[in-house]
Amino acid sequence: MRVAAWMLAVAAAWGQGGVEGVRSGVVFDAPTASLRVVEGVPGAAHLGAAVAGGVEAAWVSPTGQAALLRQGGAWLAIKGLGTEETETRELGVEAEAVRWDAGGRFAAVRTAAELRVWDAEAMEWALRLDLGEGREAADVAVNENGALHVAWYDGETTALEVWRDGSWQELGRVRGRGRAACAGVVTALAGESEIVVFGEAGEAWRGSTERMDAPAAVAVQQGDIVAAYGGEKPELVWWKAGGGEARRVELESTPERAEPLAGSNGLLLKQRAREGDEIWVAVRRGGVWAVFFVPAGE
Repeated sequence: MRVAAWMLAVAAAWGQGGVEGVRSGVVFDAPTASLRVVEGVPGAAHLGAAVAGGVEAAWVSPTGQAALLRQGGAWLAIKGLGTEETETRELGVEAEAVRWDAGGRFAAVRTAAELRVWDAEAMEWALRLDLGEGREAADVAVNENGALHVAWYDGETTALEVWRDGSWQELGRVRGRGRAACAGVVTALAGESEIVVFGEAGEAWRGSTERMDAPAAVAVQQGDIVAAYGGEKPELVWWKAGGGEARRVELESTPERAEPLAGSNGLLLKQRAREGDEIWVAVRRGGVWAVFFVPAGE
């Protein structure tokens, strides 16, 4: 078992208040090669101290208690962030994309040649599948039961499939390059101009996004389906999981993602790749989603 020295700093820093109260999350910050807390509540927050250093890339779980990250060129799984019982394992693969389930136990991992699911509780791979040839995995997602969902793009449409009982089972399709997300029994797939939501019994509803482009990302968060769009009119669009009219908020910056902000109920829309970049998060307040800029504090 390999434990990096800087993990002691993680336990100490998070033990002095964690990511609750005045700390509203933790994000990977590329310019400082670290995981840093978001101090204060969105709207009156800034990027605070580093709780882990030497980090070259990272995806932190929604709970903030686990992460898949790269340090020293090696990809590691971390369990027990913020505790004195931190555990690490080498993944042995180069992760190209990672999506955590809403509960923070499972992570869907796409590599150059494979699709995998990591079990952060057991600290082992729960599933390994060949990516195959002639199919593009435009997006991956995983639910709290560890079921892998993949949005396959064929150049014209995107098919959402779930790996179940040893085979791929198609849930539905949308036009264009689609993005997918799932939480509980709700799964969403958004493409060009349309969105479809699935429940336990299959397709629950399908509607227009009133956009001709596909979203940068989709999330199922706090009972809503949230889609982040860029282009000439960046905006956040959301629907109730049960359907209904779309609601919108304009964005000042093009979103790159819609991932749970680790340790909070918010969404991370944009993080820094270099100094001078902006950080944007979204939070649900009073029944609507609001978007806030988080200064880097430098």
